[in-house]
Amino acid sequence: MRRLAGTVLALSAVLLVGTPALASDPDPKLTALSVKKPKGYVEMFVAAVITTDGGPAVVLQDADKRRLLPIWVGMNEAHAIQLRLENKRFARPLTHDLLDAVLSRLGGELVKIHVSDLRGDTFIGTIFVKRNSEVVGLDARPSDSIALALGNRAPIFVAEELLVEMDEEEAPAEEEIVPEYSLEHPPEGITTM
Repeated sequence: MRRLAGTVLALSAVLLVGTPALASDPDPKLTALSVKKPKGYVEMFVAAVITTDGGPAVVLQDADKRRLLPIWVGMNEAHAIQLRLENKRFARPLTHDLLDAVLSRLGGELVKIHVSDLRGDTFIGTIFVKRNSEVVGLDARPSDSIALALGNRAPIFVAEELLVEMDEEEAPAEEEIVPEYSLEHPPEGITTM
């Protein structure tokens, strides 16, 4: 949890000061189906995949660009998420591509994902798959969930309680001054992928 210290402040400056549109801004014409926001959750979008001194992270941001949630992920997951943000695919299917094909061939559809909790340093996620009229929730790592959500244009929902907890955990001291950064000149230790 401590590796969040300072990084969230730097990310806030990078992403909230004059940033372009979110990397995964919703396009209503492209949304597969309309999913209501669950009570107690905030819809978020992938703002960036970044490299930090603590490793790669996917940064989620709300539509109002007021809240950020960095989730540290493995290098392979960061690469998969970045590929999906850029709508790129390899000639042969990667793991998330394969799971997309399995879901589709079996008549399933990814309808949404949740990031609902933080246990220790581990975020907890769930993917929701619809087949016929049944929706099933499956435990999944948020990194895999996010990659699948991007590939299926499914919404990403984060528990409000988790965001409040993260805000309280990382609130800067009143006397602390947060420098301004831009995407062209990020703070030391943070690079965009």
